[in-house]
Amino acid sequence: MARPREFDIDEALNAAMGAFWEGGYGATSMADLMEAMDLQKGSIYKAFGDKHNLFMQALDRYLNAGYEKIDQALRGAESPTEGVRKWLCFIMGVCCEQETRRGCFAINAINELGSHDEVATERLQKHFDAIERLLASVIEQGQKQGEFRNDMSAHELSEFFNVYVAGMLTRSKGPNSKARMRRLCDFATQVLIP
Repeated sequence: MARPREFDIDEALNAAMGAFWEGGYGATSMADLMEAMDLQKGSIYKAFGDKHNLFMQALDRYLNAGYEKIDQALRGAESPTEGVRKWLCFIMGVCCEQETRRGCFAINAINELGSHDEVATERLQKHFDAIERLLASVIEQGQKQGEFRNDMSAHELSEFFNVYVAGMLTRSKGPNSKARMRRLCDFATQVLIP
């Protein structure tokens, strides 16, 4: 009879995500993961599989939580304009309110693995495409209500925002002031105004 797990799977996965987020996939060793998760190698392999599978589970957790927050910001607002502002404020928080400058886990992953890890690249591409579609639907609603410009398609504007925000998140690994990020968010919002 198999012994029951004696650890919380969610806590262990969160600890693994923190280790990968801090060090990146390549530089995070099994010893680092064992220390962060407070588990022996055998327990990690039994619960999560190999290092790559553990990384993908941690990445999925991050992407799912991030998408949920983005969805709440964009669709939970009183208007499309307010939704975009809330989304940009969420991004600004990711950029400026971290104790350590570790950036966005998803952006870090695509920068490190995008050229050679097809599984990670496909997962990240689906995530970014889903955000782009979600944002395009909010922008389209804003266009129909006269809040946003109509001289560009909702898809084109959403694509612009995704690239713009990816740049903000990439820069978040370095020094950023809240004032600067707020100014960049305000500028981005003005792009939508007719």
